Amino acid sequence: MKDIVFFPIVLLVAILMVTGAMVSDDERRLCGPVSGGAGPADYSYAIVEGRDLCRMEAGPSVELNRVGGPVDEAYLTLEAIAEDHRDDPEFNSHFKLAADLEYQYAGQKLRLLITARPSGASGAEAFEVNYSTGKAGETGWIRFNLKPGWETYRFDYNVPEKLLADSVAFDYFAIRPVIDGKARSVDIQRIEFRKQGKWGVTGS
Repeated sequence: MKDIVFFPIVLLVAILMVTGAMVSDDERRLCGPVSGGAGPADYSYAIVEGRDLCRMEAGPSVELNRVGGPVDEAYLTLEAIAEDHRDDPEFNSHFKLAADLEYQYAGQKLRLLITARPSGASGAEAFEVNYSTGKAGETGWIRFNLKPGWETYRFDYNVPEKLLADSVAFDYFAIRPVIDGKARSVDIQRIEFRKQGKWGVTGS
């Protein structure tokens, strides 16, 4: 191959490789733990929807299908493919919360709102959620019975204080469909975290 053809091809391949690496790095940054950096300065709420749904990490028994589209149409499909759910939220489909939210939520009454629906023919009758702060405590698995279309389900949790003031770890918010011997699935469109004030304080 003549140099006049060979070197431009090599240059083009190099550019494509660098561009691909940059895209991958961008996706990794976007799809990391949930942070409050894009929300209000007082961290009063944080919302996961649209492209941010890619922050969900799959457990061993869950298949994630990211469906694109406008923000109000994008959603995740969580499908349980085996009856081997484990109690630990980390081993189910979950969002990790970054250190900024972990610090903001410690000692707070936190309201969580989940917009969900059954998925098609294999839609689950219910789904469960669990907010875990690791050794400091967790909600346990909370069940919500699903209605046919999109609905918003909510619960409040008094997030424990951190065991060590300067410790950094990940809080987890896990979601899974309830299964009955068959593969079942649930669609998730939006997750919202809202601070309600310090728990144990009158009026919060």
